[in-house]
Amino acid sequence: MSNADYVIVGAGVFGVSTALHLATSEPDATVVLIDRSPCPCPSAAASDLNRIIRADYGDVFYMDLALKAIDKWNTDPLYAPYFHRTGMVFAENIGMGSASFNNYKKLGVDPGAEMLTVDQARARFPVFSNANWTGVADDMYYNPCSGWADADPSMQAVAEAALAAGVQYVQGAAERLVFAEDGDHQGACVGVRTVQGDEIRGNKILLCTGAWTAQLIADSAPQNEKMQVNGRMVAAAATACIVRCAPEHLAKYRDAPVHFLGMPHTHGESIPPTVDGILKFNYEVSFTNTQHHEASGQTLSIPPVRTSQSTWSQDVPEQLKQSVRTVVQHVYGENAPGLTVETYRMCWDAVTPNQDWIVSPHPACKGLYIAGGGSFHSFKFLPILGQYVSRMLKGELTPEEAEKWAWDRPDVGAACEMYIPKNDLKDFE
Repeated sequence: MSNADYVIVGAGVFGVSTALHLATSEPDATVVLIDRSPCPCPSAAASDLNRIIRADYGDVFYMDLALKAIDKWNTDPLYAPYFHRTGMVFAENIGMGSASFNNYKKLGVDPGAEMLTVDQARARFPVFSNANWTGVADDMYYNPCSGWADADPSMQAVAEAALAAGVQYVQGAAERLVFAEDGDHQGACVGVRTVQGDEIRGNKILLCTGAWTAQLIADSAPQNEKMQVNGRMVAAAATACIVRCAPEHLAKYRDAPVHFLGMPHTHGESIPPTVDGILKFNYEVSFTNTQHHEASGQTLSIPPVRTSQSTWSQDVPEQLKQSVRTVVQHVYGENAPGLTVETYRMCWDAVTPNQDWIVSPHPACKGLYIAGGGSFHSFKFLPILGQYVSRMLKGELTPEEAEKWAWDRPDVGAACEMYIPKNDLKDFE
Protein backbone atom coordinates (compact mmCIF):
# COMPACT_ATOMS: atom_id res chain seq x y z
CA MET A 1 0.00 0.00 0.00
CA SER A 2 1.34 3.45 -0.89
CA ASN A 3 1.92 5.91 1.93
CA ALA A 4 -1.22 6.97 3.77
CA ASP A 5 -1.35 10.26 5.60
CA TYR A 6 -2.33 8.48 8.81
CA VAL A 7 -2.12 4.83 9.81
CA ILE A 8 -4.03 4.05 13.01
CA VAL A 9 -3.27 0.73 14.67
CA GLY A 10 -6.13 -0.43 16.89
CA ALA A 11 -9.86 0.10 16.44
CA GLY A 12 -10.76 0.65 20.07
CA VAL A 13 -12.24 3.83 21.51
CA PHE A 14 -9.11 5.91 20.75
CA GLY A 15 -8.68 4.46 17.26
CA VAL A 16 -12.22 4.70 15.88
CA SER A 17 -12.87 8.12 17.39
CA THR A 18 -9.64 9.45 15.91
CA ALA A 19 -10.31 7.87 12.53
CA LEU A 20 -13.70 9.55 12.33
CA HIS A 21 -12.44 12.96 13.39
CA LEU A 22 -9.46 12.86 11.01
CA ALA A 23 -11.65 11.83 8.10
CA THR A 24 -14.21 14.56 8.75
CA SER A 25 -11.72 17.34 9.57
CA GLU A 26 -9.31 16.44 6.71
CA PRO A 27 -11.49 14.97 3.96
CA ASP A 28 -8.57 14.88 1.50
CA ALA A 29 -6.32 12.89 3.85
CA THR A 30 -5.82 9.14 3.51
CA VAL A 31 -6.66 7.49 6.82
CA VAL A 32 -6.07 3.76 7.32
CA LEU A 33 -7.41 1.94 10.39
CA ILE A 34 -5.97 -1.50 11.23
CA ASP A 35 -7.22 -4.14 13.65
CA ARG A 36 -7.06 -7.90 13.93
CA SER A 37 -10.83 -8.38 13.59
CA PRO A 38 -13.85 -6.45 12.38
CA CYS A 39 -14.68 -3.52 14.65
CA PRO A 40 -15.30 -3.77 17.52
CA CYS A 41 -12.59 -6.33 18.28
CA PRO A 42 -14.02 -8.65 20.99
CA SER A 43 -10.84 -8.49 23.10
CA ALA A 44 -10.54 -4.69 23.03
CA ALA A 45 -11.31 -2.81 26.22
CA ALA A 46 -13.94 -0.80 24.37
CA SER A 47 -15.81 -3.91 23.22
CA ASP A 48 -18.41 -4.71 25.85
CA LEU A 49 -22.09 -5.08 26.63
CA ASN A 50 -22.28 -1.58 28.07
CA ARG A 51 -20.22 1.15 29.70
CA ILE A 52 -20.91 3.79 32.34
CA ILE A 53 -21.33 7.36 31.12
CA ARG A 54 -20.69 9.99 33.79
CA ALA A 55 -18.96 13.31 34.37
CA ASP A 56 -18.52 12.60 38.07
CA TYR A 57 -14.79 13.12 38.57
CA GLY A 58 -12.64 14.36 41.42
CA ASP A 59 -10.39 15.79 38.67
CA VAL A 60 -11.97 18.97 37.28
CA PHE A 61 -10.07 18.56 34.00
CA TYR A 62 -11.77 15.25 33.19
CA MET A 63 -15.11 16.45 34.51
CA ASP A 64 -15.03 19.31 32.03
CA LEU A 65 -14.13 16.93 29.18
CA ALA A 66 -16.78 14.43 30.23
CA LEU A 67 -19.46 17.13 30.26
CA LYS A 68 -18.60 17.88 26.62
CA ALA A 69 -18.84 14.18 25.82
CA ILE A 70 -22.16 13.75 27.63
CA ASP A 71 -23.61 16.63 25.66
CA LYS A 72 -22.86 14.59 22.53
CA TRP A 73 -24.31 11.42 24.09
CA ASN A 74 -27.50 13.37 24.76
CA THR A 75 -27.87 15.31 21.52
CA ASP A 76 -25.78 13.94 18.64
CA PRO A 77 -27.77 11.51 16.42
CA LEU A 78 -24.67 9.30 16.10
CA TYR A 79 -24.48 8.68 19.87
CA ALA A 80 -27.85 9.50 21.42
CA PRO A 81 -29.61 6.23 20.40
CA TYR A 82 -27.17 4.29 22.60
CA PHE A 83 -27.27 6.40 25.77
CA HIS A 84 -29.53 5.50 28.70
CA ARG A 85 -29.86 8.23 31.30
CA THR A 86 -30.63 6.19 34.41
CA GLY A 87 -28.75 8.24 36.99
CA MET A 88 -25.91 6.96 39.14
CA VAL A 89 -25.55 6.54 42.90
CA PHE A 90 -22.25 6.34 44.79
CA ALA A 91 -22.06 4.30 48.01
CA GLU A 92 -18.51 4.73 49.29
CA ASN A 93 -16.31 6.23 51.98
CA ILE A 94 -13.43 7.57 49.88
CA GLY A 95 -14.92 10.95 49.00
CA MET A 96 -15.53 10.46 45.28
CA GLY A 97 -19.11 11.68 45.44
CA SER A 98 -18.45 14.76 47.53
CA ALA A 99 -15.46 15.68 45.34
CA SER A 100 -17.65 15.46 42.24
CA PHE A 101 -20.40 17.49 43.90
CA ASN A 102 -17.92 20.26 44.76
CA ASN A 103 -16.32 20.23 41.31
CA TYR A 104 -19.66 20.89 39.64
CA LYS A 105 -19.90 24.00 41.80
CA LYS A 106 -16.41 25.08 40.71
CA LEU A 107 -17.44 24.75 37.08
CA GLY A 108 -20.75 26.52 37.66
CA VAL A 109 -22.68 23.48 36.42
CA ASP A 110 -25.84 22.15 38.07
CA PRO A 111 -26.63 18.58 36.94
CA GLY A 112 -29.26 18.18 39.66
CA ALA A 113 -26.88 16.11 41.82
CA GLU A 114 -27.75 15.51 45.47
CA MET A 115 -26.00 14.37 48.63
CA LEU A 116 -28.16 11.84 50.48
CA THR A 117 -28.00 10.06 53.81
CA VAL A 118 -27.94 6.28 53.70
CA ASP A 119 -31.56 6.20 54.89
CA GLN A 120 -32.59 8.74 52.24
CA ALA A 121 -30.83 6.72 49.53
CA ARG A 122 -32.55 3.48 50.55
CA ALA A 123 -35.90 5.27 50.54
CA ARG A 124 -35.21 6.83 47.14
CA PHE A 125 -34.00 3.53 45.64
CA PRO A 126 -35.84 0.63 47.28
CA VAL A 127 -34.15 -1.76 44.85
CA PHE A 128 -31.08 -1.31 47.06
CA SER A 129 -32.91 -2.00 50.32
CA ASN A 130 -30.78 -5.12 50.89
CA ALA A 131 -27.49 -3.69 49.59
CA ASN A 132 -24.45 -4.12 51.79
CA TRP A 133 -23.78 -0.50 52.63
CA THR A 134 -21.96 -1.32 55.84
CA GLY A 135 -19.54 1.51 56.58
CA VAL A 136 -20.80 3.74 53.76
CA ALA A 137 -20.43 7.44 54.56
CA ASP A 138 -23.67 9.22 55.37
CA ASP A 139 -23.29 11.61 52.45
CA MET A 140 -24.07 9.45 49.45
CA TYR A 141 -23.98 11.09 46.04
CA TYR A 142 -26.61 10.80 43.32
CA ASN A 143 -26.45 12.33 39.84
CA PRO A 144 -29.58 11.94 37.68
CA CYS A 145 -27.68 12.93 34.51
CA SER A 146 -25.32 9.96 34.50
CA GLY A 147 -26.13 6.59 32.98
CA TRP A 148 -24.78 4.00 30.59
CA ALA A 149 -24.30 3.34 26.88
CA ASP A 150 -24.54 0.27 24.67
CA ALA A 151 -20.86 -0.33 24.02
CA ASP A 152 -20.52 -2.54 20.95
CA PRO A 153 -23.39 -0.93 19.00
CA SER A 154 -22.06 2.59 19.57
CA MET A 155 -18.52 1.54 18.64
CA GLN A 156 -19.81 -0.07 15.47
CA ALA A 157 -21.80 3.04 14.61
CA VAL A 158 -18.72 5.25 14.93
CA ALA A 159 -16.64 2.81 12.88
CA GLU A 160 -19.28 2.77 10.15
CA ALA A 161 -19.41 6.57 10.17
CA ALA A 162 -15.63 6.65 9.79
CA LEU A 163 -15.76 4.25 6.83
CA ALA A 164 -18.53 6.33 5.26
CA ALA A 165 -16.28 9.38 5.64
CA GLY A 166 -13.52 7.65 3.66
CA VAL A 167 -11.45 5.74 6.23
CA GLN A 168 -9.89 2.54 4.84
CA TYR A 169 -10.17 -0.47 7.16
CA VAL A 170 -7.53 -3.20 7.04
CA GLN A 171 -8.15 -6.40 8.96
CA GLY A 172 -4.85 -7.75 10.22
CA ALA A 173 -2.97 -8.17 13.49
CA ALA A 174 0.00 -5.84 13.85
CA GLU A 175 3.20 -7.86 14.29
CA ARG A 176 5.94 -5.23 14.04
CA LEU A 177 6.43 -1.55 13.43
CA VAL A 178 8.45 -0.74 10.31
CA PHE A 179 11.36 1.70 10.57
CA ALA A 180 13.25 3.57 7.86
CA GLU A 181 16.62 1.92 7.35
CA ASP A 182 18.50 4.65 5.55
CA GLY A 183 18.30 8.22 4.33
CA ASP A 184 17.49 11.37 6.28
CA HIS A 185 14.71 9.63 8.20
CA GLN A 186 16.65 6.58 9.32
CA GLY A 187 15.04 5.06 12.41
CA ALA A 188 11.73 6.85 11.90
CA CYS A 189 8.56 4.79 12.08
CA VAL A 190 7.16 4.49 8.57
CA GLY A 191 4.62 1.69 8.80
CA VAL A 192 3.24 -1.50 10.28
CA ARG A 193 3.71 -5.11 9.26
CA THR A 194 0.89 -7.54 9.98
CA VAL A 195 1.16 -11.21 10.90
CA GLN A 196 -0.30 -11.93 7.47
CA GLY A 197 2.79 -10.32 5.89
CA ASP A 198 1.15 -7.13 4.66
CA GLU A 199 2.99 -3.85 5.11
CA ILE A 200 0.99 -0.65 5.52
CA ARG A 201 3.04 2.52 5.33
CA GLY A 202 2.13 6.03 6.36
CA ASN A 203 3.46 9.49 7.16
CA LYS A 204 2.19 9.31 10.73
CA ILE A 205 1.76 6.01 12.59
CA LEU A 206 -0.60 6.20 15.55
CA LEU A 207 -0.67 3.38 18.09
CA CYS A 208 -4.07 2.99 19.73
CA THR A 209 -3.17 -0.51 20.85
CA GLY A 210 -4.11 -0.28 24.53
CA ALA A 211 -2.94 -3.21 26.64
CA TRP A 212 -0.79 -4.53 23.77
CA THR A 213 1.29 -1.34 23.33
CA ALA A 214 4.29 -2.28 25.47
CA GLN A 215 4.58 -5.69 23.79
CA LEU A 216 4.27 -4.29 20.25
CA ILE A 217 7.03 -1.72 20.85
CA ALA A 218 9.25 -4.30 22.56
CA ASP A 219 8.75 -6.76 19.70
CA SER A 220 9.51 -4.04 17.16
CA ALA A 221 12.59 -2.42 18.71
CA PRO A 222 13.82 -4.72 21.50
CA GLN A 223 17.29 -3.16 21.70
CA ASN A 224 16.14 0.48 21.66
CA GLU A 225 15.82 1.32 25.35
CA LYS A 226 14.56 4.85 24.70
CA MET A 227 11.56 3.54 22.78
CA GLN A 228 10.26 1.20 25.48
CA VAL A 229 7.08 1.96 27.41
CA ASN A 230 8.85 1.37 30.76
CA GLY A 231 5.75 1.45 32.95
CA ARG A 232 4.15 4.48 31.35
CA MET A 233 1.27 2.17 30.40
CA VAL A 234 0.77 -1.21 32.07
CA ALA A 235 -1.59 -3.88 30.75
CA ALA A 236 -4.14 -4.61 33.47
CA ALA A 237 -7.47 -6.38 33.65
CA ALA A 238 -10.65 -6.05 35.67
CA THR A 239 -13.30 -8.73 36.01
CA ALA A 240 -16.93 -8.45 34.94
CA CYS A 241 -19.92 -10.74 34.79
CA ILE A 242 -23.17 -10.86 32.88
CA VAL A 243 -26.32 -11.58 34.87
CA ARG A 244 -29.66 -12.52 33.33
CA CYS A 245 -32.84 -11.47 35.07
CA ALA A 246 -35.90 -13.73 34.89
CA PRO A 247 -38.74 -11.89 33.12
CA GLU A 248 -41.09 -12.12 36.10
CA HIS A 249 -38.58 -10.21 38.26
CA LEU A 250 -37.42 -7.65 35.72
CA ALA A 251 -39.72 -4.88 36.97
CA LYS A 252 -37.85 -4.87 40.30
CA TYR A 253 -34.57 -3.85 38.65
CA ARG A 254 -35.80 -1.94 35.61
CA ASP A 255 -35.57 1.57 37.08
CA ALA A 256 -32.36 1.11 39.09
CA PRO A 257 -29.61 3.67 38.60
CA VAL A 258 -26.02 2.73 37.90
CA HIS A 259 -24.46 1.87 41.26
CA PHE A 260 -20.85 2.39 42.39
CA LEU A 261 -20.03 0.53 45.61
CA GLY A 262 -16.57 1.58 46.77
CA MET A 263 -15.86 -0.06 50.10
CA PRO A 264 -13.07 -2.30 51.45
CA HIS A 265 -15.56 -5.20 51.57
CA THR A 266 -16.86 -4.60 48.02
CA HIS A 267 -15.34 -2.59 45.21
CA GLY A 268 -17.41 -2.64 42.06
CA GLU A 269 -20.17 -1.32 39.88
CA SER A 270 -23.53 -2.47 38.60
CA ILE A 271 -25.26 -1.41 35.42
CA PRO A 272 -29.05 -1.88 35.36
CA PRO A 273 -30.80 -4.20 32.90
CA THR A 274 -30.99 -3.86 29.16
CA VAL A 275 -34.41 -4.15 27.53
CA ASP A 276 -33.98 -7.92 27.37
CA GLY A 277 -33.05 -8.24 31.03
CA ILE A 278 -29.25 -8.44 31.07
CA LEU A 279 -27.30 -6.74 33.86
CA LYS A 280 -23.53 -6.24 34.09
CA PHE A 281 -21.35 -6.10 37.18
CA ASN A 282 -17.69 -5.04 37.47
CA TYR A 283 -15.14 -5.96 40.11
CA GLU A 284 -12.73 -3.04 40.01
CA VAL A 285 -9.60 -4.42 41.67
CA SER A 286 -7.34 -4.82 38.63
CA PHE A 287 -4.34 -7.08 38.06
CA THR A 288 -1.46 -7.58 35.65
CA ASN A 289 -0.13 -10.58 33.71
CA THR A 290 3.64 -10.21 33.94
CA GLN A 291 5.95 -12.17 31.67
CA HIS A 292 9.60 -12.10 30.68
CA HIS A 293 10.08 -10.57 27.23
CA GLU A 294 13.15 -12.40 26.02
CA ALA A 295 14.18 -10.18 23.10
CA SER A 296 14.27 -6.99 25.16
CA GLY A 297 15.06 -8.50 28.56
CA GLN A 298 12.11 -6.72 30.16
CA THR A 299 9.35 -7.90 32.44
CA LEU A 300 6.11 -6.82 30.80
CA SER A 301 2.44 -7.23 31.55
CA ILE A 302 0.88 -8.81 28.46
CA PRO A 303 -2.75 -9.95 28.01
CA PRO A 304 -3.10 -13.74 27.91
CA VAL A 305 -2.69 -15.41 24.54
CA ARG A 306 -5.95 -17.31 24.91
CA THR A 307 -8.48 -14.95 23.38
CA SER A 308 -11.34 -16.41 25.41
CA GLN A 309 -9.83 -14.78 28.49
CA SER A 310 -10.48 -11.37 26.96
CA THR A 311 -14.02 -12.15 25.85
CA TRP A 312 -17.16 -13.41 27.56
CA SER A 313 -16.55 -17.00 28.70
CA GLN A 314 -16.02 -19.19 31.75
CA ASP A 315 -12.24 -19.02 31.29
CA VAL A 316 -11.66 -16.88 34.41
CA PRO A 317 -10.00 -17.97 37.68
CA GLU A 318 -12.51 -19.02 40.31
CA GLN A 319 -11.26 -16.40 42.81
CA LEU A 320 -12.10 -13.64 40.37
CA LYS A 321 -15.47 -15.16 39.60
CA GLN A 322 -16.26 -15.16 43.31
CA SER A 323 -15.12 -11.55 43.68
CA VAL A 324 -17.46 -10.28 40.97
CA ARG A 325 -20.31 -12.47 42.28
CA THR A 326 -19.79 -10.72 45.62
CA VAL A 327 -20.48 -7.42 43.89
CA VAL A 328 -23.80 -8.84 42.64
CA GLN A 329 -24.71 -10.01 46.14
CA HIS A 330 -23.71 -6.77 47.87
CA VAL A 331 -25.49 -4.50 45.40
CA TYR A 332 -28.88 -6.23 45.36
CA GLY A 333 -28.69 -8.50 48.41
CA GLU A 334 -27.55 -12.09 48.82
CA ASN A 335 -30.96 -13.52 47.99
CA ALA A 336 -31.97 -11.09 45.27
CA PRO A 337 -34.66 -12.83 43.20
CA GLY A 338 -34.42 -13.72 39.54
CA LEU A 339 -30.69 -13.09 38.96
CA THR A 340 -28.48 -15.75 37.35
CA VAL A 341 -24.80 -15.21 36.56
CA GLU A 342 -24.19 -16.44 33.01
CA THR A 343 -20.66 -15.57 31.94
CA TYR A 344 -17.49 -13.73 32.93
CA ARG A 345 -14.78 -11.64 31.35
CA MET A 346 -11.32 -10.28 32.10
CA CYS A 347 -11.28 -6.88 30.37
CA TRP A 348 -7.73 -5.74 29.49
CA ASP A 349 -6.78 -2.07 29.24
CA ALA A 350 -3.61 0.00 29.63
CA VAL A 351 -3.33 1.77 33.00
CA THR A 352 -1.03 4.74 33.52
CA PRO A 353 0.46 5.64 36.93
CA ASN A 354 -2.00 8.51 37.43
CA GLN A 355 -4.67 7.32 34.96
CA ASP A 356 -4.10 10.29 32.65
CA TRP A 357 -4.05 9.29 29.00
CA ILE A 358 -0.97 9.35 26.82
CA VAL A 359 -1.79 11.41 23.72
CA SER A 360 1.64 12.30 22.48
CA PRO A 361 4.30 11.99 19.81
CA HIS A 362 6.85 9.36 20.78
CA PRO A 363 9.89 11.51 21.66
CA ALA A 364 12.38 8.77 20.69
CA CYS A 365 10.92 7.85 17.31
CA LYS A 366 9.98 10.28 14.57
CA GLY A 367 6.71 9.47 12.84
CA LEU A 368 5.34 7.44 15.78
CA TYR A 369 2.48 8.69 17.94
CA ILE A 370 0.70 7.18 20.95
CA ALA A 371 -2.93 7.51 22.03
CA GLY A 372 -3.84 5.25 24.92
CA GLY A 373 -3.65 4.65 28.62
CA GLY A 374 -7.43 4.45 28.87
CA SER A 375 -7.17 3.24 32.48
CA PHE A 376 -10.72 1.81 32.47
CA HIS A 377 -12.38 5.23 32.41
CA SER A 378 -12.17 6.40 28.79
CA PHE A 379 -15.10 4.89 26.90
CA LYS A 380 -17.39 7.75 27.94
CA PHE A 381 -15.22 10.13 25.89
CA LEU A 382 -15.89 8.29 22.61
CA PRO A 383 -17.74 11.25 21.02
CA ILE A 384 -14.90 13.74 21.57
CA LEU A 385 -11.69 11.79 22.17
CA GLY A 386 -10.68 11.80 18.53
CA GLN A 387 -10.79 15.59 18.41
CA TYR A 388 -7.95 15.78 20.90
CA VAL A 389 -5.89 13.00 19.33
CA SER A 390 -6.30 14.67 15.93
CA ARG A 391 -5.13 17.96 17.40
CA MET A 392 -2.10 16.21 18.92
CA LEU A 393 -1.18 14.77 15.51
CA LYS A 394 -1.26 18.30 14.12
CA GLY A 395 0.63 19.86 17.05
CA GLU A 396 -2.43 21.81 18.17
CA LEU A 397 -2.99 20.68 21.79
CA THR A 398 -3.04 23.42 24.40
CA PRO A 399 0.02 23.56 26.68
CA GLU A 400 -2.08 22.13 29.53
CA GLU A 401 -3.33 19.21 27.42
CA ALA A 402 0.09 18.47 25.96
CA GLU A 403 1.69 18.42 29.43
CA LYS A 404 -1.06 16.33 31.01
CA TRP A 405 -0.99 13.68 28.26
CA ALA A 406 2.75 13.71 27.50
CA TRP A 407 4.83 10.54 27.08
CA ASP A 408 7.20 11.90 29.75
CA ARG A 409 5.49 13.72 32.59
CA PRO A 410 5.50 13.98 36.41
CA ASP A 411 2.45 11.69 36.83
CA VAL A 412 1.02 13.81 39.64
CA GLY A 413 -2.65 13.60 40.63
CA ALA A 414 -4.99 10.75 39.83
CA ALA A 415 -8.01 10.53 37.54
CA CYS A 416 -9.22 7.15 38.88
CA GLU A 417 -6.69 5.88 41.41
CA MET A 418 -8.78 2.79 42.23
CA TYR A 419 -7.79 1.28 38.87
CA ILE A 420 -4.08 0.85 39.67
CA PRO A 421 -3.42 -2.93 39.53
CA LYS A 422 -3.00 -4.58 42.92
CA ASN A 423 -2.21 -8.19 41.95
CA ASP A 424 -0.98 -10.41 39.13
CA LEU A 425 -3.00 -13.05 37.31
CA LYS A 426 -0.78 -15.81 38.71
CA ASP A 427 -1.96 -14.84 42.22
CA PHE A 428 -5.44 -16.18 41.49
CA GLU A 429 -6.61 -19.75 41.40
